[in-house]
Amino acid sequence: MQFSAGQLPNALGILIACHLEKCQSCRNKIRVFEQIGGELLQDAVTEKVAEGTLEKLMARLDTAEPITKPVVADARIPKPLQRFLPAYYDQLPWSGMTRSIKEFELPISDQQLTAKFYKIAAGKELPEHTHRGNEFTLVMAGSFADNAGEYRQGDFILADTHTIHQPKASNDCDCICFAVMDAPLKMTGFFGRLLNPFLR
Repeated sequence: MQFSAGQLPNALGILIACHLEKCQSCRNKIRVFEQIGGELLQDAVTEKVAEGTLEKLMARLDTAEPITKPVVADARIPKPLQRFLPAYYDQLPWSGMTRSIKEFELPISDQQLTAKFYKIAAGKELPEHTHRGNEFTLVMAGSFADNAGEYRQGDFILADTHTIHQPKASNDCDCICFAVMDAPLKMTGFFGRLLNPFLR
């Protein structure tokens, strides 16, 4: 409902928009929420605005700076993300502490939310961890499994402070996830706890 009303922060709204490209069921829900919103607007009390407000707004649109950043034309990248990625997943400048786990921070992070791609090498797993807040995850490619089930491309997962898991990528290919979180991960294993001061 927040997405359909335009009330989500940028990073989370983009994640939901990417999920909607793959999920017909959620697109149907969005259409219902948009219809309800339209009906509520019809019944809403109108507010007077200053004279010339519409003309000023239209003038600002005419003088806005054009977007010159090239758009990635790779159709494998969801449309809501194309202008934020310099290349397809296999060509991104991944960083990380191990060969098995890599990350790429997206330029849509802000002071409240961090947006990242995680790449888990085929057959490898993240250290066991929980969450200091909420983490919204969308599987972009491949799949992974944890103690709650298996997640494939297009699946949307919400993890919170009650979640303790150790995601493992399938053996056949790397798993790439788009994650938006409002707090860092919290490693729970012995070696993982050594990483906690470096996580954000």
